[in-house]
Amino acid sequence: MSTRLVIFDFDGTLTDIVAEGRQFEAAYTRAVRELFGAVRLPAWRQALASVVAEAPELGWDMGSGATAPGDADPYITATLALARFARAERLPILGSEEPAHEAVRSALGGALYHAAYAEITPTFRPEARRVIEEVAGRVPHVRIVTNSSTAKVTEKLAHLSLSVQVQVDGDARKFEVSEPSSNLSAMAGVPVWWRLPSLQRPILPRRGRYFDVLSRVWSETGTTPAETLVVGDIVELDLVLPALLGAAVHYVERPRGHAYEAEVLAELGSRGGTSPTLEGVLERLD
Repeated sequence: MSTRLVIFDFDGTLTDIVAEGRQFEAAYTRAVRELFGAVRLPAWRQALASVVAEAPELGWDMGSGATAPGDADPYITATLALARFARAERLPILGSEEPAHEAVRSALGGALYHAAYAEITPTFRPEARRVIEEVAGRVPHVRIVTNSSTAKVTEKLAHLSLSVQVQVDGDARKFEVSEPSSNLSAMAGVPVWWRLPSLQRPILPRRGRYFDVLSRVWSETGTTPAETLVVGDIVELDLVLPALLGAAVHYVERPRGHAYEAEVLAELGSRGGTSPTLEGVLERLD
């Protein structure tokens, strides 16, 4: 069956995660210094290093289960590091295990994330514009589905000066393990967990909110999973669910990949693909 819809993730897939990550890390670290003092910066850096060292077994868990490697991108790493930093430094309230205080820490983490993210100067993969435009010339429908806000991604996308219109579907909450709001039968074949030899923790594919967004896109474009190619840079977060629903998927490699991600793609057979740049997406469509 031919491809009629290509869905791109945004951060790290279309953007240069190394260049933007450096900006984000610098802005986040400045905020930590301003809030907690320069004396605590070594502890902050140690928290970041410990998250990276323990990934991928250490996963990004926003309250419903681990959904991506802890080092998958600087945004995830900072989120996990903040909790470790607060506990290690025994910060009042923030370092507490009490549920109410966890909510405070989560709110602070969200505020720091959005403040640091807002300071990023949009930096795209060098081939991003050409690939998007070529894909749009080959398939009827191109969409961006992202965890980031629709408005922010649309604003950043304007810097590419695309000659084609691409709709952004934000706030996909790919990190939320839950049941979908409707069409439960379509998720019947998606397992609760998936175990791989090189990963001790299970992959949790049932991402209800992400499913809802994908279902809406398929409905709006009149396409099916079998006619879809999903492109992302975090296999567990972006690609596992759509692949299990029947879509083809393509992993655009990031600097720190993990063995289990290659295992996932191998198990998907012809539905899975990978390349170091977005050029591989064009090859998939040839």
